Amino acid sequence: MAKKSILISAYHHKELAKLSEAFGYSYYKLVEEMITYFKKTGINPLDSKNENPSKAVRELDKRLISFIRIQERDILKPLRQEVYDYSQEQKHEIQNSYKILIEELSRIDRYEQERANTTLAEVKKQRKAVIAIAQLIDARNKSGILSKINNIFD
Repeated sequence: MAKKSILISAYHHKELAKLSEAFGYSYYKLVEEMITYFKKTGINPLDSKNENPSKAVRELDKRLISFIRIQERDILKPLRQEVYDYSQEQKHEIQNSYKILIEELSRIDRYEQERANTTLAEVKKQRKAVIAIAQLIDARNKSGILSKINNIFD
């Protein structure tokens, strides 16, 4: 590999020496790495607008954090509030449903008690009617029909 010389000012030679010492490279290796770096990144060292990559990363980080905060404000917090409101509404509906269920079961119980009382009263009427018919048929209870009917109803 043929080595070539380059002309640089004394100031830049001192800076090259400092960089070479800081990074632990020889002069020629450091210059080769600089050339590779500029080629890979596409950074123009003459362009004064180029900034330190760490500064660009910080800016990008700020933009990303800003984006996340906006998403949180515009989407996540309203969504969280909607979910909370929906859960409260569901809780309220469940409580109302429970209340209605208890009321309906109580109403069914009342109707069942009324029906049982009505049925019992009807059975008592029918018993009296059957006994009255049995007494008319067998006034002296010679056939024992009255006692058989009483055994059935007791």
